[in-house]
Amino acid sequence: MANTLELKNAVHIANNDKSGNLIEILVDDGEYKNSSNIIISRNNITIRSISNNPAHVVLSGSGMKKKSPVEVIFDISASNVTVSGMTLRNVSHHLIQVRAEKDVDFFSLDNCILEDSYQQLLKVSGKDNGEYSDFGVIKNSRFEYTAGVAPNYYVGGIDAHRSRGWVVSNNIFLNIASPAEKVAEHAIHFWKHSFDNTVVSNIVINSDRGIGFGLGNNKNQSTGGIIAFNKITHDNPNHAFADVGISLESSPHTIVTNNEIYLNSNYPNAIEYRFPNTQGVIIKDNITNKSIVARDGADGIILANKSAGIFEYYWNSILFYFNQAIRFINN
Repeated sequence: MANTLELKNAVHIANNDKSGNLIEILVDDGEYKNSSNIIISRNNITIRSISNNPAHVVLSGSGMKKKSPVEVIFDISASNVTVSGMTLRNVSHHLIQVRAEKDVDFFSLDNCILEDSYQQLLKVSGKDNGEYSDFGVIKNSRFEYTAGVAPNYYVGGIDAHRSRGWVVSNNIFLNIASPAEKVAEHAIHFWKHSFDNTVVSNIVINSDRGIGFGLGNNKNQSTGGIIAFNKITHDNPNHAFADVGISLESSPHTIVTNNEIYLNSNYPNAIEYRFPNTQGVIIKDNITNKSIVARDGADGIILANKSAGIFEYYWNSILFYFNQAIRFINN
């Protein structure tokens, strides 16, 4: 595909293919303007760049601004859909919307850059209709607000409802931060009837809230899952709403282990677990410079966590960050 019209036509043809076979749509290097509301409604479609270099394949919307109607780039209403090797930017709502309400399973995002949406960068939407989105994979990608701060507080990196068995790994999240009014959503957030999700080996930098399972004092927010080997840091004094690194809210039986968190802000806690429905959690072997705190009736097992100052944190992390940065530059 060499332009936006050809790309949309290719997706239209793929959606109407009745064979059931995997269809791969290959995208040439270039800038694809007005790439809004590309609906994928057929199972087994892959959209990927030929070069596999996301910096060279850019799909953009009408701008990072409040508007109506809803604008996304990819609207995913089918299972076994893969998006790989491209940059998505500048829309009024979400860059990608995966529809759990339509039983979308096995979505995959790999080696992409998602930047500058007016709401959450990637949304897994859901309704109380009994459907879930199962076994999604988000890896090797970057989520960022390129101005160093988001346009409003109602933003997030990955915001997922009714999601089960997803894996989020080896991604970078930058500047998911509110400019005014109140705290932004999390860089990575699974809630509202989510189960057994894995968030591992991600980097979160200068985002108001790092990783969250569940939200508020409600049943069926998030259950189980693992948050492990992530590195979370915040040291931007211009972000007025810097908050917790990892939070469990109504998220029973979740494991939080081997994460490193350094927060150079006024917020007192690195990890919080909250509310009576948060029971049976295990928080162990984490390194933080702030407190690990139970709040509002939560209960769990806290083992072998370590307090570290800034120098120890950065010495432990600098090689990791460097290697990750080189990987993304080479892409």
